Amino acid sequence: MATAAAQDGGMAAKGSGGTDQVYFQDTYLFTCEATVVKARRTEDGHICLVTDRTILHPQGGGQPADFGAIQTKDGSEVFQVLHVQKPKESHDIEHMCRSETSTDLDRLVGQTVEMKVNEERRCLNARLHSAGHLLDAAFVRLAKFDLIPSKGYHFPDGPYVEYIGNIPNEQREEAIQQLNEICEDLIKESVAVNVSSNERGERLVNIGGAECPCGGTHVKNTAEIQKITVTRIKKNKKNIKVSYNIAP
Repeated sequence: MATAAAQDGGMAAKGSGGTDQVYFQDTYLFTCEATVVKARRTEDGHICLVTDRTILHPQGGGQPADFGAIQTKDGSEVFQVLHVQKPKESHDIEHMCRSETSTDLDRLVGQTVEMKVNEERRCLNARLHSAGHLLDAAFVRLAKFDLIPSKGYHFPDGPYVEYIGNIPNEQREEAIQQLNEICEDLIKESVAVNVSSNERGERLVNIGGAECPCGGTHVKNTAEIQKITVTRIKKNKKNIKVSYNIAP
């Protein structure tokens, strides 16, 4: 099985003049300090904050955004982070927030704030995303089908990975059983999730010899995924779609 193609799309570890992506340093780092560099109100009444660094992962690469909070150092203003996004052609990461106070946005710019991640959501997102890469490793170990990872959807509502190639219909039920057995073995083996960068600055994630560019958050080893179950394999246009879920 080829593994060089991107499942999720790699991202540089820093914002190249924009927001420093602190969440890449440690999935289990849930707080950090930052400085507000931009602040504006959106048409729908939310507050958009851009900071020099962030602990909050934006939606993208098949992974949902983190939730959390941003508060001023003195605690006088707290912003609930409802969504995080990275606009195309921009190095800034935008935090879409709600605040119960009447905020002077001009006064916010330049202030030091504390950022906090919703830990439960962060850990679930990381487990779901790593589980998708675990499927790549399972296919490598199975060594039965010529598949190339194409894209992944690592949201709680029906996660899946698509592969370029095919698994004949008559072999799919057996493949599901074999993949589940291999995934169980890989979890028991507590295989390390290795993260590195290539010469283009893309972030690479490798589990059990299956490596591809990826801009998501991940667990430290496969044991932290706890349990993954492949639920369905079906043809999706020219690709094969492998659906899965993980233990709550």
